[in-house]
Amino acid sequence: MSRVGARIWWRSDFDWAGLRITASAVERLGATPWRMAADDFTAALVLGGTEPLRGAPSTSPWDPALAPALAAAGRSVMEEGLVPLLLDDLSRGCRTLG
Repeated sequence: MSRVGARIWWRSDFDWAGLRITASAVERLGATPWRMAADDFTAALVLGGTEPLRGAPSTSPWDPALAPALAAAGRSVMEEGLVPLLLDDLSRGCRTLG
């Protein structure tokens, strides 16, 4: 009997802590980042509601362009600002998730 594992989609804030948390989830759980790429961050900046980027810098191994994009912008975006976009993904049956 074979067992099929569930895929874990992961979202965090676009800040240094969010990058560390996502990297840990990818490494430890095999999670797939959900809208956690440099292009997603750039699009989120346009939505507004940003905050100053604080804390110790981190990396983004799943998308090497994301951490430099955060550093260049000097701004963070909390995932609460993306709720309409994320709900839209879910309402469309997660087709954009992979």
